[in-house]
Parts: sequence; C-alpha cells; structure tokens
Amino acid sequence: MDTAIHVEGVEDLATAIDRMIEGVKPSKIEPVLSKAAGTVASEARKRAPVGPSGNLKKSVRKKKLVRSWETSAAYIVALDRRKAPHAWLVTHGTSGVRQVKPPHYANLGGRRVLITQTGVMPPNRFFDDAIDAKQGQVLTTIEKAVEKLVEEAIR
Repeated sequence: MDTAIHVEGVEDLATAIDRMIEGVKPSKIEPVLSKAAGTVASEARKRAPVGPSGNLKKSVRKKKLVRSWETSAAYIVALDRRKAPHAWLVTHGTSGVRQVKPPHYANLGGRRVLITQTGVMPPNRFFDDAIDAKQGQVLTTIEKAVEKLVEEAIR
C-alpha cells in the first residue's frame, strides 16, 4: 500500500482514523472476501477428482462464517463432509492394509467382487494445490480492495 496520509494535530488524526474505520466497514469488505473465497472454491472444483457420483467436486463449498460485533465475517472454503464423507480419505490417503470383517460383495466395473481387505491409497492433494495456486491472486485482490476503500475513505 503506498497511500500517504498527512495530518496535523490530534483532531485531524482522530478524524482520519474515524474515516478509515468507516471506509473499511464489514459491509464493504465482505463482498471482497466472498469473491476471494469464490476464486479458491472454483479452483478446488476444477482440480477435484471425479468419481462415479461426482460428489467430491460437488462438496466444495464457500461459506460465510458468523459476524461477531463489528468485525467482518470471514469466508472459508471447505469440503462438505455430508455430501462427500470420503473427502478426508481422498485428500489424506490411507495407510496399510485393513481386513474387512465380515467380508462383503460390491459391484466394481459391472462385476460382483468379494471385498476382504482394503489397500493403500496415496493422498490426492487437490485442495491444497488449489490453495497454493490461488493464494497470491487472492491476497492481491484483498490488498487492492482494502487500499481502494482506505483511499476513498480519506478523501
């Protein structure tokens, strides 16, 4: 941010601070945070592996948290475990072989197969990769928006 603020005296300082606080009210900053979270959510949907149901891709959610007092509500991007309870297993993988007791039958590729044990599944870090890919863009978007709000407020 390269905005300069010149004040003379305590009264001018107090007035400038009050205007900046007014300019960066929660109602003005929350749309920017929503847009930033939407950027990460859309990237995570693009990178999500698609299984037979597509539920993992559909489970990526942008959510507004509860606003407390006069602070802005935070936005998060998360995987909805109700829609995709297997999301944790996909993103973190599984380790070791586990016996399935009692064994059960499942349809795999149109064939009925007896499942007696599970195998090792490597992690698919699509969610982390989406965050890493869009982090710089999100931070720049928020920084520019806050700078613009502060500049408008001190004019």
